[in-house]
Amino acid sequence: MDRDEVWKKHEADIAKAERVKDRANKKGFKDKVWKAARAEYLTECPVCEECARRGHVSVALAVIHKINPMSDRVLFWDKRNWFAVCGPCHVRLTNNESIAVLEPIGAKANLYVVED
Repeated sequence: MDRDEVWKKHEADIAKAERVKDRANKKGFKDKVWKAARAEYLTECPVCEECARRGHVSVALAVIHKINPMSDRVLFWDKRNWFAVCGPCHVRLTNNESIAVLEPIGAKANLYVVED
């Protein structure tokens, strides 16, 4: 590839990234994705993990992060960082602080994936 072709490809990649970002920023898109992911996780883990750790059984109603992801999208969407909790545990563990829902990571993202 010559220099002009490389530059055109670079410009096309930037334009594509902007389109993806715009799509993710459309009203409610991130929230819809998070709600779907949360619902799926709660079907996999229907019992409050915090109560179970203490020997109790409660229905999980929310998903929180073990480690606050701040602005780290990978940590935000990493299911190993999620924790199913009941309402009282959610209030106790988060003090009702909300975390901003970060953009989902596209399926074509160049991430290294480790199989469990």
